[in-house]
Formats: sequence, structure tokens, C-alpha cells
Amino acid sequence: MEINLSTIPEQGLEIDCDVDLSPDFYKNANIHAIENCHVKGLIKYDYENNLVLALTVKGTFLLDDAITLEEIKYPFTCEIDEKIENLSEFCGEFYEKSKNTLDIREILWENIVLEIPISVTNAKESDLDLKGEGWCLANGKKQEIDPRFQKLQDLLDEGKE
Repeated sequence: MEINLSTIPEQGLEIDCDVDLSPDFYKNANIHAIENCHVKGLIKYDYENNLVLALTVKGTFLLDDAITLEEIKYPFTCEIDEKIENLSEFCGEFYEKSKNTLDIREILWENIVLEIPISVTNAKESDLDLKGEGWCLANGKKQEIDPRFQKLQDLLDEGKE
């Protein structure tokens, strides 16, 4: 999504469009796909002639469920409030000085990648087998104490008083 910086009007350039991020962006991010990625906002120059981006990006990640490994949809929204003082240093290869254009897909991706969750699941506890031979899934509830460690627990409880 290239923006011609010389055609940005004084009041700013309104953006309201869908963006297609190629799989090269997210191939190493454990994302199967990014669907319905939409960008809305304003790109303008401030009084110091710095480029200001005020954008909202919405879309849907296709991710693996952390427990069942089924593909699930995870909606995301990110706000981009960025002030770029020196385009050639900040954007490097994404800014073509000869054409005075800026490809903002890289800036969008830098902000979208922060919205990827560490793990996500749709599974309900009642639907899953939470125990097996030699293992159980910790669910945050207090577990029974192994009788061999009961004396240590008594000492810990005694120290709290």
C-alpha cells in the first residue's frame, strides 16, 4: 500500500481501505492467515513537516487452538499513532526518495504483530479430558498436596501465622 507523500493535502489524507498482507509477513509468526484486514485513519504532515500516522487496523487472525490444535479465528484491533521525523532513516527501504512514496504495509505489520496472542483456545473445560497417565492439566485450582510433602506444608502454614 504505497502512499505518494507529495500528494498529501494540508488537512491530511484519509485512508479507509482493505489491506492484503502477503504470507511473507507472517510465515514465521504462527499465523495461518490474516483475513479482513482493514485500515482506517489519517496521514498528514504536522507543523514541523513530520509525517504523522493516526490509523486503526482491524482484522482476524487464523491461529491454532493451544489445546486442540484446531484452526480458530481471533479478531484483533490495533491503534497506530506514529510520528515520523526523518523518513529516510525511519523507513529505510520502504521509502522511495526518487518517487517520494512510502509503503506503509511494513509499518502496519510492525504494529499488528504486537497483537498476536501467546496462546488462544476455544475449548471448554467440560469438553476436555484434563487428566491422563502421569499428567494433569493445571487449571488454577488448588491441587491436593502429596502426602510426602505434608510436613513441609505444615511448616509453611506455621510461618504465615
